[in-house]
Amino acid sequence: MNDELRDHGDMEARVARLEADVTAIKIDVAVIKANGATKADIAEVRAEMRSGFAEVRAEMHSEFAKVRAEMHSEIAGVRSEIRSAVSEAKSAIIMWVAGLVFLAQIVPALVRLIETHL
Repeated sequence: MNDELRDHGDMEARVARLEADVTAIKIDVAVIKANGATKADIAEVRAEMRSGFAEVRAEMHSEFAKVRAEMHSEIAGVRSEIRSAVSEAKSAIIMWVAGLVFLAQIVPALVRLIETHL
């Protein structure tokens, strides 16, 4: 019987500790419920993120299109400038060659003229 009393005495202390633990657990659960995110909260954040990502994606697409258009415009301008420069260079080369041919025709005649008058 002595063992039986000791078990009951120990049992009361264990029950008292369990009651204290349950009280602490209740407090923790209440704090989690008050401060924790619910499935609805997470779903709302997901929806906001998807919407935000879609907006950013659309904005990036628009900006890329603008940059692409600007690049095409710039490239067209550079092409035009290059064509103009090449055309001018062609003209200069043609004039230079024509001048050389002309001088090649005149120089011997000038030399003969100088020789005859000296």
